[in-house]
Amino acid sequence: MRRLILLLGFWWCVAWASDYQPLLNRERMTALFIEMAKIESGSENEAAMTEFVAKQLRELGAESVIVDEASKQIGGTGGNVFARFKGTVNAPPLLLNAHVDTVYSTEGIQVIREADEVRTDGKTILGADNKAGVAIILEVIRTLKERNLPHPPLEVVFTVREEKGLLGAKAFDTSLLQARTGLVVDGREDPNALFVASPTHWRFEVVFQGKAAHAGAEPEKGRNAIAMAARAIAQMEWGRLDADTTANVGVIEGGQAMNVVPDRVKLIGEFRSFNPERVNALRERWQALCEQAAHDGEGTVEVKFSQTFEAVRLEPDAPIVRAAVVGLKTIGIEAKLERTGGGSDANAFALKGIHCLVFPTGADRIHTPQERLILNNFYLCGEGVLQTVLHWGKMHAAQ
Repeated sequence: MRRLILLLGFWWCVAWASDYQPLLNRERMTALFIEMAKIESGSENEAAMTEFVAKQLRELGAESVIVDEASKQIGGTGGNVFARFKGTVNAPPLLLNAHVDTVYSTEGIQVIREADEVRTDGKTILGADNKAGVAIILEVIRTLKERNLPHPPLEVVFTVREEKGLLGAKAFDTSLLQARTGLVVDGREDPNALFVASPTHWRFEVVFQGKAAHAGAEPEKGRNAIAMAARAIAQMEWGRLDADTTANVGVIEGGQAMNVVPDRVKLIGEFRSFNPERVNALRERWQALCEQAAHDGEGTVEVKFSQTFEAVRLEPDAPIVRAAVVGLKTIGIEAKLERTGGGSDANAFALKGIHCLVFPTGADRIHTPQERLILNNFYLCGEGVLQTVLHWGKMHAAQ
């Protein structure tokens, strides 16, 4: 049944885009993805992948290729890779971005290619998040060169440690970039889903401090830190709070034994919202509740907040959105402008004034051993990126 559904989807896409003649070399792009999928780049070990993509960019004729020393700042191996390509039309430079790390290790990966998808044997993830995005960008540049297609100047950034909290993008020196707009090719499986918005994300870490005592002999001498934490948690709203906002306590650490009044407990969680003011209100309420709970329990509390990423918000008439909508229409696809509850390198670039649209890749069931790359979607996403680049150049060259 699953195969039938995939085939029906394939033929629907073919019929939908029957007037468009594909420009990318699909077999080459697939082979490149499979080659990269076999390169281990999880567990903060991206050096082999960064060397591989740097070599690819040099062979494609980049003006310059730089591998930075981000790992000295954020740990692990490998660095962000930056390359610049001259344009053939007078247009603002466009940033193309994907990340080379995988959420888990792929050591021992067994890649299986079928007619309609690429997957593993189910023992490891595939790493299509985000090596599919890397493969698309490299094939798009190769196609621009081979076919002498008129295109804007391009700046490519392949980042490390994205899965650890966008660490590579945060560490990247954006003063190297001339581009103020870009495509982050790190979406999902649907070729027509363009992410134009993602939330502000704040992480919190709360430590309640009480006083230890024997729970049976003299509990009145203790000050129960877990009870303080429970009081605060019970008074806060969690889960989906409204259409824009979520809140979660994800980690609780504390206690030593069942017969000891716990003197310390740590909570770790998050707030996300497309409305930054809503997040600020949640932070203030959570801090007040924690302080009150500690006071009532005759203990103390330390509350720390850190912003993981800033919201991305692109208007439907933003130039990069218009270029992508027209680009997808060229290949017979009606774009859907959506928002995602997750973060990407687009959020890190947004903090530095670089506005990026998140483009899909064809990767499905990411972060699981059942991850797969739906090939027809992969090809359509690649053609969509290519046409977006071409239309970006046309839009500005005509002005």
